Amino acid sequence: MRDETVLHRLYGTVTSYAPGTGRVGFSPTGGHPAIPVPVHRIVALTGVRHRRTDGQVPAHEPYEE
Repeated sequence: MRDETVLHRLYGTVTSYAPGTGRVGFSPTGGHPAIPVPVHRIVALTGVRHRRTDGQVPAHEPYEE
């Protein structure tokens, strides 16, 4: 348990979803290593539908600087 709730905004690309583990694969921008993110910790995913390409997770688009 944590003492307080903290909200972080992550920029990058969702690369996978593993329903059996409850995690999404996330590749942050800036060349940082990919990380697994527990689904129950995600508040929102944002993006613009018409800018997505085939094979991307439907709820997300890559962040472009």
